[in-house]
Amino acid sequence: MGISKQSVETLMDLVEIKISYMDVLDRDDAKELRVLERCRDELKALAGAVTAEVVPFVRAQRRAGIRQPALAAV
Repeated sequence: MGISKQSVETLMDLVEIKISYMDVLDRDDAKELRVLERCRDELKALAGAVTAEVVPFVRAQRRAGIRQPALAAV
């Protein structure tokens, strides 16, 4: 299953926001920061890749012919 370029960019933004808000206080925080930085690097590589796995973002089509029921007069 592929992932859209827009989704990759959104995930990258979320990872960068989390990195910017992190306060590294101990070894566990430093480990999480390294994991997030690695994740960011992988997402950047994926965003730059033009392969069959990266599919274009497709918006859902609106359903035609479905009407809202009329509200009953009170």
